[in-house]
Amino acid sequence: MTYGKYLSVFQVPEAVLARDLLYACQGIDSKYLRYNDTASQHLGGYEVDAQVGVPYVDRQVLLVLSEIGWLFKHIQAHASSCSESGMAGSTIRQSFCSALQAEVAEFYRLMAVLQEQSMREAPKPGSLSSGQSAPGGYLTLRRLVVWLAEPLVRIRGLAGIADATAHLQGGELVNAVYALAQHGDALVQHFVSRVMEQMCQPLFQMVTEWVFNGRLSNAGNEFFVTSNGSTDDLWRTGYRLNEGMRPTFITQQMACTILRAGKSINFLRQCSSEGDWINGKQRSAMLAAAHTPSYRQLASWEHAISAAAAAIDKHLLSTVFTKYSFVKHCDALKRYLLLGQGDFIQTLMDLLGPDLGKKAQEMSEYQLNGSLDAAIRASNAQFDDADVLDRLRVKLAKPTSLETGWDVFILWYDMKEPLSSIITGQAMAGYLRLFRLLWTLKRVEHTLNRVWQVMSGMQRQLTIIRTLSSQYGLPCPGVENVWLELRHCHCLRNEMAHFCTDLQTYIMFEVLETAWDIFMRQLQAATDLDTVIAAHMQYLDTLLKKALLDDSVVDRPGSAAQNGLQGHLHRILRHMLNLMGPVARLNEAVATAAAELKGRADLIKHRQNLSQWGTTDQDKELTGVPQDMLNELHTLLHDSNQEFRRQQQDFVHLLATQAHVDLRYLIFRLDGSDI
Repeated sequence: MTYGKYLSVFQVPEAVLARDLLYACQGIDSKYLRYNDTASQHLGGYEVDAQVGVPYVDRQVLLVLSEIGWLFKHIQAHASSCSESGMAGSTIRQSFCSALQAEVAEFYRLMAVLQEQSMREAPKPGSLSSGQSAPGGYLTLRRLVVWLAEPLVRIRGLAGIADATAHLQGGELVNAVYALAQHGDALVQHFVSRVMEQMCQPLFQMVTEWVFNGRLSNAGNEFFVTSNGSTDDLWRTGYRLNEGMRPTFITQQMACTILRAGKSINFLRQCSSEGDWINGKQRSAMLAAAHTPSYRQLASWEHAISAAAAAIDKHLLSTVFTKYSFVKHCDALKRYLLLGQGDFIQTLMDLLGPDLGKKAQEMSEYQLNGSLDAAIRASNAQFDDADVLDRLRVKLAKPTSLETGWDVFILWYDMKEPLSSIITGQAMAGYLRLFRLLWTLKRVEHTLNRVWQVMSGMQRQLTIIRTLSSQYGLPCPGVENVWLELRHCHCLRNEMAHFCTDLQTYIMFEVLETAWDIFMRQLQAATDLDTVIAAHMQYLDTLLKKALLDDSVVDRPGSAAQNGLQGHLHRILRHMLNLMGPVARLNEAVATAAAELKGRADLIKHRQNLSQWGTTDQDKELTGVPQDMLNELHTLLHDSNQEFRRQQQDFVHLLATQAHVDLRYLIFRLDGSDI
């Protein structure tokens, strides 16, 4: 009947319509209110039977209030979603669905009360005498409007939450609900907060289990701490923060503290088989303090978590510093790989010098390690800790056809777990770069000392030649010119030694000792392992930068980049090493001349003992030192001197363009003004 909505009287009793409305609010079809999937533009909804005569206003009341039934169906569908594939393992989503079910149960209780009232009869017109009030407890549509006003707002809010979080889980789900809780309506804020309280409980349990036991309860990948499943580098890459899963009410700093706490327990457990980081009483007290009843009352919870993390950090640092002697091994790296143990390094270089001059392919690690053991026994290194000496060994880099033992020699320090998580392979590569630079400087110093020894021996030979020439009247051609070349060699060698000594002094004292002092003070102030790692990285980075190794160059001196400080420095050092060549040739020529002169002097002495003339016309003139060779060596030494000075000036000019203020000392020492 199309005119039913215009009727002013009910064809169906209002109490019946009220009961049907209560059924509809619970998602149940009734005689006069039925669910239609095509209603509301195919969104679905309840409709009043068109054949029922209901006034227009009351019909609209029924349609508006029946929206609760449509929303109720919607919420029930979401509440059952935790059993679907992909969501069953998410404990936070399960708690969320449980919170929705709790809200639904609260709604059921209201419906039960209203159902009971709907069974009471309303007073009929005229049944009440004058002055008699109507009995309460019965339902009308207008009374249902009042009763269901608040539930409608709550159901709408719950449906909105369900829609906004349909495909979310873990921290993302928590953040979505938390954002909806920031509402201006106190009613909405209240019931959304109830949902938040319940769904955050698994999250807080995950945090507690991780911080106190190091166990990661993250089956549904919903926790903001995740594991990569690898144990190769547990501290650096074993665990990480998943920012997408971090609840916004947990700060970034607090999340990092939580991550570090559990990571420290696992680090201790894996590397040192330690898991009991605190005694039972303290643990129970901290666990009790870590229990929080509300996500809005986090002050005490954060304090308890921070206290637990501080206790774990303290125990971990004590283990690293005391049990595994971190500082001792850092000092060993400084004394051996950075050549701080002077007597040992000098002894090692004296023992290895003859062998390292051979081709790289002829080197034997076994033989070199034998020389290493001999150097340890012959120096104060023999009194060092046995654990330190056991880690020290010789390695050889992969050689090329043109390299010698000097180029492939590596003094290696074996860094074991758990210290290798602090001083990683990448850090050891940085120490190796420093070692190669310092080893090359030591090699240059060793070579220049050998040059001085050769020239001192040559000077003695020249003195003998001068004495014999004067005693027997035997002129030795070219000898006087050798004195001049020898003087040039001394000047050039002194300039090179000056450069090498100043560079070593700068690196060993201005760079290494200063950085070491800062590093030790940072270790004393360290509060956690991350601080220790950062201090060591800063220490090593400072060494590399101030030692001119921060530009992109390769490790070996013979294959350095052609441009930049490292390229210039390696060319200068290689030029210094080449000084031995012409000096050795000159020494060989002087030795030959001395041997020739001594032989002639012995012959004269023998003749004189036989009462013969010491010299005869048949005696050939002494060869001496060939003038053409002297001219060649003079040109070679002059060009070498000019090239060295040019390279040195270019190097100093490049230093002046560097931003680091500590390089000013080196510029002052190398500018050549005091040579």
